[in-house]
This record gives sequence, C-alpha cells and structure tokens, in this order.
Amino acid sequence: MTKPAIKSAFITGSASGIGEGLVNKLQQQGWQVFAGYRSTDPAKSSWYGKDNVIPVQCDVTNPAHIAHAKQLIANESNEQLDLLINNAAYSGNSGVIEAVDLDDYRKTFEINFWGPLLLCRELMPLLRNSRGRIINTTSASIYLTIPMGSSYPVSKTALDALTRHLRMEMAPFGVEVTALAPGGVETPMTQLGETVSEQQWQAIPEPLRKQYRSQFVDGASAVSDNFKLYSPEAFADRVYRQIITARKLKPGYLIGPGVAPLPWLHRLLPVQQVENIWLKMFSARSQN
Repeated sequence: MTKPAIKSAFITGSASGIGEGLVNKLQQQGWQVFAGYRSTDPAKSSWYGKDNVIPVQCDVTNPAHIAHAKQLIANESNEQLDLLINNAAYSGNSGVIEAVDLDDYRKTFEINFWGPLLLCRELMPLLRNSRGRIINTTSASIYLTIPMGSSYPVSKTALDALTRHLRMEMAPFGVEVTALAPGGVETPMTQLGETVSEQQWQAIPEPLRKQYRSQFVDGASAVSDNFKLYSPEAFADRVYRQIITARKLKPGYLIGPGVAPLPWLHRLLPVQQVENIWLKMFSARSQN
C-alpha cells in the first residue's frame, strides 16, 4: 500500500473552538484535514475553502454519518489515516443527581463517550494501515467534583478510562493512543457560562432549587472564576508542539493555564482532603 504524500487527520467538532483551531494549525503545517461538523454551516468556519481541508458532516452519534466519513477518508487518503482527534463534545445540563434529567445525561454520554468509541472502532482499519495516532479529548474537569454538572466530567472520565484500555490494545499494532485534557479554552461552550449556569439551575425543580442555591455555587461560575482560558489558536499550537509532533505519545496530557497541579492533588493528598477543597470551591457560603 502506497503511503500518501501528505499526512491526514480527521477532527470531529471542528466547526468552532478547539476543533477549529486544530484544523487551521494542521492545514498550515501541510496536512490534509477532514474537518468534522454536526449541523453548523461549515462555511462559517475559518478553515472553510482552504487548501487540503475537506468538510465532513459527522454527527458522532449517527452510525450512517460515521460510515460516510470512513468511506470518504478511505477514498481520499488511500485507505489510511494518520491521526484521529475525537474532539466533539456536549456539556450537558442534567442538573443535580437527585433530580437528574436522564435523557440529557444519556445524550452527554452518547456524544462524549459512545461517539469516540464508535469512531475508534470504525476508523481503526485506516489507522492501523498507517500506524497512526488517536487523541481523545477529555477534560481537566475529570480532576474536579462539580455540583450540578456531573454528566460532563463523568462522561469524560469514562472516555479517559477507555483511552487507557485502547492504548494497551493498540500498542502491539503500532497505533498510539493518548488522552488530551484541556484545562480551559475559549470555546462556544465556555462563552455560554452564564447561560449554562441558568440552565443548570432551571433543571432543578422547586423547592429543591432554593435548597441547592443556599449550599452551592454552580460549576460554570466557580470554574470560570478560578481558571484562565487559552485562545483556540494558542491551544492548538501547544497541542501541535507537545503531542502531534511528539516522537512517542505519553498516556495523557493536561494543557491549560493553572491546571498542572490538579493531578498532583489526587496523588499527594488524602481523598477527604481533596473533597474538602472542592467543597470549599463550590460552596455558596465561602463566596459570601
């Protein structure tokens, strides 16, 4: 099988934010990029119309979309794929576990966990042909315990665990797998902080809502107050330099301003002490 002249990458969730930044970075570096999007008009993305960028409609929960993407990539890149970045995500607004919206919780898992799993399974033949790489985008929130917003970090924690299993299974075949945990990037998801906060509160029926407001600050507000954000361009540049061009992939990467200590909290401190940190961070009383 002849190796294509340029490397190829498929990036889901490319219409905006991290995905858009990564498409532009790889295109600038001479890659052929398949830019996956769900429903947003791709013409609104900054990469639209650029050389070697091919828009691919791909709702990661839709098997027909995934099959179409696989066939398109196979046809355009000689049955090979050098890099898959599972980036598409959904933040979820399922509320507190006591009154959880189960449909929304399931939707979060469908997009954040089952979608990457399906893509890895279906595209693996192309990745094996090129001894390619997989980057599963998780989240720095896997190191936090967030009130009213459990569906997102729980789904990303599941994806992180899946990544470790896939990494072991694929090692003998030359396909490297890693998890990328963004620590804070300016995306439509983060820009909707106040909207997400209100949606989370509204997901809790009265009188429970009043009770929870007396105890907690919503996760979106507390996180935005404590962590700075990278621009998508700056983040994509870091990912390219630290991960995509690395000679060998580490099991995982945590990239973002101010988030490097998070894994160390869990390694060095007792579980109860870590829990106390998050209780203080998200406590309504500590904000007064």
